[in-house]
Amino acid sequence: MLHYRLAITASCIALGTCLAAPAYAQDESGETERKLDTVMVTATKRPETLQDVPVAVSARSGADLENSGVSSIEGLATLVPSLTFTQSSNELNSSVRIRGVGTEVFSSGVEPSVSFVVDDVVLARQGQGFQDLVDVKRVEVLRGPQSTLFGKNASAGVISVTTQAPTRTLSGKFDALIAENEEYALRGTVAGPISETVLGRLTAFTKSQKGHIKNISDGRDLNGYDNWGVRGKILVQPSDALDLTFIADYRDTQQDCCAYQIRDTSTALNPVVGATLDALLDPVVASPENRQTKLNAPVYNNSEQWGLSGKAEYRFGNGYTFTSITAYREWDFENNIDVDALDFEDPIPGVITFDLNSGQTSLSQTSQEFRLASPQWDNFDYVIGAYLFELNLDRSFRRRIEARTALGVVGQSGQFNGSVGNKNYAAFASGNYHFGQGTTLFGGLRLINETLDYKVYRDPTNVLQPGDFPLGGSAGTPADIDGDTSDTALVGDIGLRQQWNEDVMTYVRYARGYKGRAFDVIFTAPQNTQHVDAEQSDSYEAGLKVQTANGRLQFNAAAFWTDYEDFQAQERDVAASTVVVANAGKVSTKGIELDATALLTDTTLLQGGIAYTDAKVDSFPFAQCYRGQTVAEGCINGAQDLSGEDLPNSPDWRFTASLRQDIPLATLPFDGFFQLDGSWQSDVQFQIDQNPNTTQDGYGLLHLSAGIEDDDGSWTASIYVRNLLDETYASNIFADPLYPGVISQYLPRDSERYFGARLTASF
Repeated sequence: MLHYRLAITASCIALGTCLAAPAYAQDESGETERKLDTVMVTATKRPETLQDVPVAVSARSGADLENSGVSSIEGLATLVPSLTFTQSSNELNSSVRIRGVGTEVFSSGVEPSVSFVVDDVVLARQGQGFQDLVDVKRVEVLRGPQSTLFGKNASAGVISVTTQAPTRTLSGKFDALIAENEEYALRGTVAGPISETVLGRLTAFTKSQKGHIKNISDGRDLNGYDNWGVRGKILVQPSDALDLTFIADYRDTQQDCCAYQIRDTSTALNPVVGATLDALLDPVVASPENRQTKLNAPVYNNSEQWGLSGKAEYRFGNGYTFTSITAYREWDFENNIDVDALDFEDPIPGVITFDLNSGQTSLSQTSQEFRLASPQWDNFDYVIGAYLFELNLDRSFRRRIEARTALGVVGQSGQFNGSVGNKNYAAFASGNYHFGQGTTLFGGLRLINETLDYKVYRDPTNVLQPGDFPLGGSAGTPADIDGDTSDTALVGDIGLRQQWNEDVMTYVRYARGYKGRAFDVIFTAPQNTQHVDAEQSDSYEAGLKVQTANGRLQFNAAAFWTDYEDFQAQERDVAASTVVVANAGKVSTKGIELDATALLTDTTLLQGGIAYTDAKVDSFPFAQCYRGQTVAEGCINGAQDLSGEDLPNSPDWRFTASLRQDIPLATLPFDGFFQLDGSWQSDVQFQIDQNPNTTQDGYGLLHLSAGIEDDDGSWTASIYVRNLLDETYASNIFADPLYPGVISQYLPRDSERYFGARLTASF
């Protein structure tokens, strides 16, 4: 029996035409014809089809992610061209960008521009969202400001994850993965009825990898992980009108990460430093292909996260639906990095040791959302709601260096403690008015009131070891800051949607985004540090969504322009000789996104897309200079004007394509398949300071998988190769924090070719 299940694993771009398994329908003659499936999204807090919603959104099903080998938010960036991921030394500082805009600062007191939402619960910091995507129903990437319905930290967009729900029949799924470099993963899910009115679902996973970066000093394999987690869901349905969903989850992450690699020493400002570093690194050779380190200190990036949530949904007899979502979450995180990148315990003349650069974060958040959705009347419908959020975050940091002087080994050390509290209250409304003839006016408003309180304490005499001296610079000055600030803002969106016929829809949309006030809770914060004003954005977008009458082709397009005022970024405080978070000025992003999905035959699916993004700094007059930048190169008194320069990690062009081919094997109890996924992007500048040595040329990636699948879908076996062409690329390139002019990098796991196999069974 020919099995036609097709898992679409193509990359999604522009407005997100991402489809689940194609469906079948009968024509008038009774013949079965194949069509692309209808995909439902909740970008407007109501279920709508992807082709009907007037929002730029990409949607990926859980099956899509699994078949593409994507099991994390970071990996999602390989499938959505408007989404990029920048690796840093820890989860707190790593970031994602949508359409070239994101938040990349060291401070714990700054919110992200891209909001992470998991099962309707907003996460306070992006680091909480860099988690394993296990037993996922759908991931939606909403591009552009989404503050009306998703809140204040969605000024650039939203990544929303929805996990699978309990089922009324007993079901389960288990899969195992093995790959080169001792990568192993096991995942399992069991779901079904507990009683007539209670359903349950239990999911657990464990995954590990020994690391793809070799530390030659002691043989450690760095940048690997050992993660595990569990999630339980209970759905109680005491009546046809009421659904109660309770979720509890726990995740433990242990990573010997994230050690960076020396990329280029020839750029050292002092050639003697470059030559000395080369000699001390030997046999490690600095290069863009360098996957070795020479460290002595521990490198770790460990976190523990858990949460509880309850969702009540009541459907009134008159068609109204009331929804309440209550949640509490905690996240504890710690990390250390060996900054000197060398393996000797004691300093040598001219070279310090910097083995302790360790931070701890403890975060708790409570949220409550109420929504009332009206019936969808002929001419009008609406959603109104209220949102309450409270955050408490504590951050501490320790740092110690040693230097050899004429008096012997001298140590310098210090520590700081900081905290951030945030209370946010909001009321919102969104609606649609249908004029007839396919014309709909849509829009909404959100009133936000928030209070931000902050503390920073630093006593330079509080050294870590007796006899140490205080650290230099602002880290060696006293700070005792205790303050608060509050703000009220009104944001919203408005647009016009025209349904020309069943297959063609166009829309135009204006949206105002908002990102709350911030404070620079960081080791080096000067005593006179002031809060940072809110970041606001104005977005203009026009979209086209088309599908053919036979349901075998879809084409989507979007054009956008977004301006950001009071953009929050790091700049140099010349007087304090340090880098601080400030309202840098204005940035903008504009571009065009196109994508198409074609069911060429009943067994062949082709998807592809193009994203052009022009993300620029419009005004940033006092930005930090890169190390070694001269007056002739624009650095005056330690600051430069970045107006007209590119935003970090924002390629102008990105292409994606995917080909999925099913291979019917009529004489066997299974069918075959193969899948080819590819992407290409143009060159990028990783740093906002425009260091000419932190750019990366354009590159392309190709991934291949092939396997067999049982006719009834009960099992699948496949082999795969990632990065088939063995193309080396970096997920971040930056100026080394210790050696002036030297360039370092992070090479991700997928920056080299590797093979793996996977087996999945379900019932």
